[in-house]
Amino acid sequence: PKCKFFIWLLLHDRCWTAHRRKRRNLQDDDSCILCNQSPETIDHLLAGCTFTREVWYRTFLKLRWQHRTPTANMTSFADWWTSERKRVPKSERKCFDSMIILTRWHLWKERNRRTFDQKELPVADLLLLISDEIVLWCNAGLHHFAPVAAGFGRISGREIVLV
Repeated sequence: PKCKFFIWLLLHDRCWTAHRRKRRNLQDDDSCILCNQSPETIDHLLAGCTFTREVWYRTFLKLRWQHRTPTANMTSFADWWTSERKRVPKSERKCFDSMIILTRWHLWKERNRRTFDQKELPVADLLLLISDEIVLWCNAGLHHFAPVAAGFGRISGREIVLV
């Protein structure tokens, strides 16, 4: 539910990014906390940012979807998602959408960790968090996500530990 709510906020431009807070005179600087190269809009944060594009590329590389990585000149994350979704075979769309939602959620959490906790994770550690969450989602009943878990080299379900 929290991921669905976040997606709703995102698609309705209701996320409180640095750019939005600056427009309302709540802060002076609107630089992206992830790359410090552009204003932190939701589209930049989730598609145009260099840190974000590296996360997308490395995530999609594990799934052999690297050609679906957003480019630097993306103007709308929603437009990118819609156009790429149409190119994915129907049998994989549910998996693709779930991966987009999960990755966006973790990118937003990383942005918040840096903004509010002054802590940052490197891309490799963020990918580990994403792969852990993939396994949890599989265990929670998203069986269509099992190929993603396998792509990350993870086993969904209970693992047997020999003592």
